[in-house]
Amino acid sequence: MDHQIKEYIALPLAINVFKHDRPLFKGWSMANLYLSKIDHVVEHMQDDFNKMRSKYYNRVRKLDNSYIIDGRKFTFTADQLKEMTAEVASRYMYGNKATDFELKNFIPYTDNPYIN
Repeated sequence: MDHQIKEYIALPLAINVFKHDRPLFKGWSMANLYLSKIDHVVEHMQDDFNKMRSKYYNRVRKLDNSYIIDGRKFTFTADQLKEMTAEVASRYMYGNKATDFELKNFIPYTDNPYIN
């Protein structure tokens, strides 16, 4: 299976993990640093996913606990999805997809800045 297809499947999972984990930094003395990094990574992941969407939208479909990829059914275990998600997240946090980010000042703390 194409490496990019696995990334296309794992990117939304990784984005949701970071959004879910964001409130855990509330009250940390260095929360601004971590929140700035997480927000930057989520934006970068979302941009990359949006670029990939046009290529893979018609090729990859989620069906219950499986994926239909180019007409073939693939089922991933929870551990496989977790591993794929962790791999993608690590590449964006400190691997080859990591980029510099701007330190932001989050006052007051916002549980979910992604809600409009």
